[in-house]
Amino acid sequence: MADAGDRRFEIAGSAPLVVGRELSSTLPVLDPVVSRRHAELRLADDGTVDVCDLDSRNGTWVNGVRVSHATLTVGDTIAFGTIAFTLEQAGEADQPPSAWFDGERALRHERAVPSLEQALADLTQSTAGHALTTARLARLVGIAQHLGGVTDLDALLDAIADDLFGTFEADRVAILLRGTDDQLHTRVSRDRAGAIARPVPRAIAHGVAERQVALLTNDARRDTRTAGRSVHQQAVRSAMAAPLMGSQRVTLGVLYVDHLREGPEFTDDDLALLVAVAAIVSVAVEREAATARLLQAAHTRANVARYFAPHIAARIADDAGLAAPGGTRQRVVVLFRDVRGFTIIAEALPPTQMAAQLNEYFAVMVSCLFRHGGALDKFIGDAIMAYWGVPAAGEHDVDQAVAAAIDMQQALRTLNTRWEHEGRARFDVGIGIHVGDAFVGNIGSPQRLEFTLIGDTVNIANRLCALAAGGDILISDAARVELAPGTTCTARPDLILPRQQGSPQAIWQVSAA
Repeated sequence: MADAGDRRFEIAGSAPLVVGRELSSTLPVLDPVVSRRHAELRLADDGTVDVCDLDSRNGTWVNGVRVSHATLTVGDTIAFGTIAFTLEQAGEADQPPSAWFDGERALRHERAVPSLEQALADLTQSTAGHALTTARLARLVGIAQHLGGVTDLDALLDAIADDLFGTFEADRVAILLRGTDDQLHTRVSRDRAGAIARPVPRAIAHGVAERQVALLTNDARRDTRTAGRSVHQQAVRSAMAAPLMGSQRVTLGVLYVDHLREGPEFTDDDLALLVAVAAIVSVAVEREAATARLLQAAHTRANVARYFAPHIAARIADDAGLAAPGGTRQRVVVLFRDVRGFTIIAEALPPTQMAAQLNEYFAVMVSCLFRHGGALDKFIGDAIMAYWGVPAAGEHDVDQAVAAAIDMQQALRTLNTRWEHEGRARFDVGIGIHVGDAFVGNIGSPQRLEFTLIGDTVNIANRLCALAAGGDILISDAARVELAPGTTCTARPDLILPRQQGSPQAIWQVSAA
């Protein structure tokens, strides 16, 4: 009864028995993973069974070990490819010894996921007849062509679901993909009416993904390995699932189809076709994921290039961790720069003229920052926030920040000279610099993240800037003690830097001459 799904065979006598996919085999096992002539079995006088593999493609396995020759005893498990049987004792005590092979197909069939080439080869060896095999190969080619023209991942998944409904007589279809949290998430789940179906039974989806095997069950509620609560609640009768395997044998997701009614059952040929579809879909999903990563990397690089010196921008763009939500606490140097009396200047000028002058000013100031290894955090109206020490703190970060501040003030003098000759308003700018620990990282949602600094170090730098008059560069005492010899600093006891914690810090003014 093997061709009807009964995998219980009796072995008796001393003649060799051949296990194979051919109907003429002594013990026919009609499954694509089984070779036409797979293995030879012979019952010994002591009730054991001698096994000889016949150079099968997927091997003969005894208790999980691939063998060429072996001896089976009662309780041993033998698998032809991935189709497993258990040897049991049969017969009365006064009769010649005999044995039973008791298989698992009646409830559940699992098979290892082959390569795309092997999946296509297995499909050509269908037991359903030449006409159906040809039709299914044509269907597979059509799916491949269809998916090849889809570039958006969501549209791709919808197209896959439509193709699965067109390929199998299924009541429900679902597609799960592994997310960045390494968990399976349902991306598509619907029935033939288009309604959102209930979640895929966890026992099936996660089992397929973790073991990287394709599964067929025609009595999911009775099989103890798939009969979870959701299977009973959803009245799943028959189901198939196949993992989406990446090029590095990583599970990308799962394809799932099922029947919720009595009658139609999935066949081994259906499973072979689903495995072949999954192989093609895996390539398409991996391609789209790779494209998305490249676009994200390009977006990240273009984004950080606006705020960091080129060599720092490249390092951050290539480090996926720096582009993800979250961050760390680390030592940084923070600089604030603000135009004095800007509101009065802005109100006196036409908007377009004010915007043009401000953009020119920003371009020159950012060039000074980058020239000294600084990073632009943001523009806050007419103010600039910049920092040093990211991605890693440097020994001379304070020196570079002060050098950038002096460069900025000198560059601004040049700009003011030209603007006065052109009849435009001049800018007077104050600068504040402080060094200390701050939270550094991405704040926001996955759709829009802002790489920034938060903490008391940022607040102190901002307060120093607020105390600075036009042309001043004020630094904290913490920054002064880290300056290399040669920079002229003058104490400013007339200024007080209030702090939320601890005693007020001394303030120093750097000569910008």
